[in-house]
Amino acid sequence: MEEQRKRRERAYRDLGREFETAVARRERLANNYDIEFGQERVFPELVAAMLEQVPEGAKVLEVGAATGLLTRPLLERASRLTAMEPSAGLLRRLVSSDVASDSRLTTMAGVVEELPARVAYDVAVVTFTPRRGYALVRLLHELAIRVSDRVVILLAVDGTMDWAYLSRSAVLRGFNVDMKLIPRQDRRNPGVVMTVSIANWKPASIVADEWAVDAREVQVPYPAPRGAATRLVRYFLSRGDRALAVTTDLRGTDRLYGNLRTAAHRLGGEEVSVRRQGDVIQLVRVPKVDAAGHDGDEPFSE
Repeated sequence: MEEQRKRRERAYRDLGREFETAVARRERLANNYDIEFGQERVFPELVAAMLEQVPEGAKVLEVGAATGLLTRPLLERASRLTAMEPSAGLLRRLVSSDVASDSRLTTMAGVVEELPARVAYDVAVVTFTPRRGYALVRLLHELAIRVSDRVVILLAVDGTMDWAYLSRSAVLRGFNVDMKLIPRQDRRNPGVVMTVSIANWKPASIVADEWAVDAREVQVPYPAPRGAATRLVRYFLSRGDRALAVTTDLRGTDRLYGNLRTAAHRLGGEEVSVRRQGDVIQLVRVPKVDAAGHDGDEPFSE
């Protein structure tokens, strides 16, 4: 138990303040019994598309189960299901629900990094994780060494463009990726179902965060000058930098992060991803994979 606690503390520290904030939000919402956490992002077409990617009879790991909104439909396909959730409050609600009486279900508190680093599942299903940017790539690697067949990831279509960054990064690292954009009948933001095949992937050392290595550092004064976010994004787009590491006074980090996301979505489209790693905001140029499988002048991973 002590070793597990240390692994959890280390994982949370590595994931940064944004992840801790997201877990804290899950805890606050755990006592609101009028809503199911994540219900605004789940719709019938998305659930159906997710289930299509889960082979019948599979041993499944559900990452980010919350109160069990997707646990019930996953049990329709799985022979065994382990539902993992970092929020103790949300997990209590799942355990107290009627779905918890299913003998095929096991619940677990924590994050993927706490699991033994060996193959124990056929499929992992990730449901709207709070991880962003390169942390998603790290999560994929963590899951790839624990499953035998595939990882199914549900992502929101928003200004971060994380779904585009993750899909291209996964291809460049040798994964086979299938991605489907799932529209909603109510015309709200669609969802993405990304299926990453593990069967033919050869485990290797975890790829270093090349974006952090290549990032040009920019310090923004506090309070940020009017239009600073727009000017930064335009500056970034006009240069050949792969990433900018932007910092400011802690009092202005949240506001600058929001403004940069808006500016990147408006000016950069699918070319720029904005994510936050602790107190650092990163503007990342999303890699473009051509027909020959190259990212710029980098070779495609075999």
